[in-house]
Amino acid sequence: MSQVIMMFLFPIGLYFYFFVERRDRLKYQKVFDDFGTKIETDNILSDTEKKEQYIQMLKQNGYKITQSTSTQVRGEKKILSMSLLAMSIGAYYVGVFVYLGYYFWVQKPHVVQYRV
Repeated sequence: MSQVIMMFLFPIGLYFYFFVERRDRLKYQKVFDDFGTKIETDNILSDTEKKEQYIQMLKQNGYKITQSTSTQVRGEKKILSMSLLAMSIGAYYVGVFVYLGYYFWVQKPHVVQYRV
C-alpha cells in the first residue's frame, strides 16, 4: 500500500510545484511589494514610523531582521517547499534527507528589503 502512495506522491508534488507553488510565490511577493508602496507613499508617517511599520510587517510574517539602518530594513526567511518535500518522499524516503539537507544548508533565504 505504501508503494502505491509513494508512486503518486512524486507526480502530485511535481504538479503542485510547477502549477501552484510557483504561481503563489509571485502573489506572496506582491503582498510585500504592495505594502512597501503603500507605506512609501504615505506622507503622514515620519521616516522612523515607516521603519517601524516595515519591521513590524516582517516580524509578523516570521522574518528575521538581518539589517536595520536609518535608511533600510532587510529581513530573511527560509521557506519550506511542501511540494518538493512530497516529491522527495516519493523518491523512496532517501530524497527527504537530501531535501532537508538542501533546506538547512544550501537554500538561500527569501529576502525582503525596504528603503526608507
